[in-house]
Amino acid sequence: MEFSIISEMFEMMEKTTKRIELTNILVELLKTPKKIIPNVVYLLQGIIRPNFEGVELGIAEKLAIRAISKSAGLPIKKLKMIIERVVIWV
Repeated sequence: MEFSIISEMFEMMEKTTKRIELTNILVELLKTPKKIIPNVVYLLQGIIRPNFEGVELGIAEKLAIRAISKSAGLPIKKLKMIIERVVIWV
């Protein structure tokens, strides 16, 4: 399976709020060849390798910042500045 197809399926999952639709997309995604299933499962978790290997993408943080930025109506740069100030005080 090509990465572009996996990417499209992830995008479809991100756009839906319907559980059944999300489940159906996930089922189709997991029909990938057995050889690459572990990689697909890692990507679903936001990682590229098993946790014990210590490789991190930092995707979860970036997605959270983007989501907060959109919901708060703040530019990402300004939000990052606010986060940095808060982290200093904690």
